[in-house]
Parts: sequence; structure tokens; C-alpha cells
Amino acid sequence: MGPMSEKLENMAAFLEAYRKRRIAVLWDDSSVAGRAVLISPAQDISASCVNTLVALTGGLPFVAVTPTRATAFMLSKMSRPALHPSPQSQLSDDYLNICVSVEAREGVSTGISAADRAATIRVLGEEQPNPRKLVKPGHIFPVETRSGGVLVKNALPEGACDISRISGYTDAAVFLDLLDVRGDFLAPHGQEQLCAANDIPRIALSELTRYRLSSESLVHRIAEAKLPTQLAGELRSLIFKSSIHEGEHLALIKGEIDPDKPVLTRVQTEFTFADVFGGSTPPSRSTLHRALKAIGDNGSGVLVYLRRPSFGELCRQISDSAVSQKPAAIMRDYGLGAQILRDLGVRKVELLTGSKKNLVGIRPFGIEIVSQREIPNEKDT
Repeated sequence: MGPMSEKLENMAAFLEAYRKRRIAVLWDDSSVAGRAVLISPAQDISASCVNTLVALTGGLPFVAVTPTRATAFMLSKMSRPALHPSPQSQLSDDYLNICVSVEAREGVSTGISAADRAATIRVLGEEQPNPRKLVKPGHIFPVETRSGGVLVKNALPEGACDISRISGYTDAAVFLDLLDVRGDFLAPHGQEQLCAANDIPRIALSELTRYRLSSESLVHRIAEAKLPTQLAGELRSLIFKSSIHEGEHLALIKGEIDPDKPVLTRVQTEFTFADVFGGSTPPSRSTLHRALKAIGDNGSGVLVYLRRPSFGELCRQISDSAVSQKPAAIMRDYGLGAQILRDLGVRKVELLTGSKKNLVGIRPFGIEIVSQREIPNEKDT
């Protein structure tokens, strides 16, 4: 049996155990802390299950929901994401897209008991979302995940939602951080002990991502052409379409790609005002030009330009540019970019970047970042 077949069997066994137990541990093997959450499907959850979740974790219950479900429930964001978030904060708006708290309209008293919380969670997990069954604020915090789940954002809320959906439940899942006696994230060896003592299945986020990649991809090629450029010479241009939203993504390739050798790579998200009209804050037109020139000087490399799909993006860009531009998303959010790189045959990356970061979330896509190279300054080009 090959490694992939063995991993698929492991995932199948995990899903079977999850359906029977309705509780599982999902841990982020890409993060330094090895953060983990206890998860359960929101659909038809019982008060005893909620009580078990809270007793085992010591954490705060959230309910991960897909954007479609969030829209159906008319959920609104609790606050604007922080400009300088802490990756260690379990309530970081940068990490959790938290919505205003909710409560079941009927069948609850104080909203705090396990039975009351279960009643609210069940409403969030119903097959047919009905916003009339909820009031705001309440004691349960929904968290809106990204369309495409872990194949777009390799993170625990997306993973919790994916697991429940794949297991045959609705696209809503309860998740609570696993904490130790000091209130810090429970270390991996502690997670293993908890699972063994309570007969709880455990799976790594990377295994879930590889499982989904084995049978599906969210991007596909739709066009190809040669593109002459002043900065990098002749490039091969490929247009990719995503199955989860409108908009097309661009890949520019210089030279040949060898999957056994590191490929100089830049992945950049569209920022219309700076990219088209100029600007000094990244990602900007200057950054794009310098990255392209670096790839041209290198003689080979790839630039992936990801379009922003969300409605109202231009309005947000105007607002952000009036204050300070938020840094480009880390590779964890570049699931679509990682899938494009996979399609191109890239397996090892020398990342062109404007800042050294502890990049996470790309290894599950079968891509290794072997080194980082700073994008040359204009005076160096």
C-alpha cells in the first residue's frame, strides 16, 4: 500500500469514528503551537455533547459556518479585523471572522446552560437556515469561514466545517480551543493523551487538506498565451478559473519548471489602486515590477497574481488606503495560489517576499518553501 492510499484509509477511518462519536480533535500541524480544537457537527447537537465539549476543553464555543449559511442567517461581522493581529490570540479577528453573537429565539432561558447553548447551535446547524429563529446578541458566536474551506484557507474553522460537511452533516460545526491548566493551547502530546483517555478520534489539518486535494481542485486552466514584457522578457501566461467565485487568476512563467528544484516564486493578491495607478505600500505596482524583474534576471520563475473575488472590494481599498494598507495575506490564505502552483508542477519554492515571515499552511498542498529571497529595492534593480 502506497503512502497516499494509507493516508486516505486513515482519513476514512477518522470520518467513520467522527460519525459515531460526533466529537473529534482537529490540530494544526503547520502552526508552531500545534493548536488544536475539539469539533462536533452543529446539526442536532445534544446538551450532553455541549457539556462534554466545554468540560474537556475549557475553551469558548464557536460555530463555524460557510458564507452561504452566514448569508442565509443574515449574520453580521462583529468588528473590523485588526491591522496588527497576534497569531497566538484565539480570538484574533484576523484569524476568526467572528459574527455578532446569537441566541435561539425559543426554547432557551438564560442562554448560558448546556441545554440553551445546544438549542442555539442546533438552529445554526439546521438543514434549512431560518433567520427568524435567532435573536442578537446572544451567547454563541458564529464564525464565517472562507468559501472552498481548507483548499482556500488552511485553518481550523474551515477544517471543522469541511469535516462535518464531508461526514454527511450540514455545513456548520462547533469548535472550541483545547487549553491546558494555564489557559495556553494544549500541546500535541497533551492532545494525544486527552484523545486516548476519552476515545476521541484525532486528525491533522494537513491530512484533511491532502484528502480533499486527492479528489478535487478549485482551479482549472482556461487560457494560455505568450506574453512579451519589458521587465522579464517573454513569459508564458496562464489564466486559471476558480470554481467557487467569479474572477480569473494569472500565472506568469519564465523558463522551465523542474519539480525537483526550487522555483523562484511570487504570489501576490490584487490591489487595484496601487497595482494600476501606483503607490508606495505593498502590494503595489512597484512590488509587482520589481518581482517580475527579479524573475527575469534569474532566468526562471513564477508570478501568481490572485484576483480578489469579494463584492465591494474597491470600496474597502479606498478606505484602507486612507489609513494604512494591511499587509498582504500570508501563505495560509493562498490556497488557490498553492493549487495553481501545483498545477504548474511547482513542488519546491524560493519565495520572493517583501518581509521575512514564518509561513504556514502551504506544505499540505505538497509544496515546500525551501528559502526566501527579498524582493530587490528599486535602487538595486
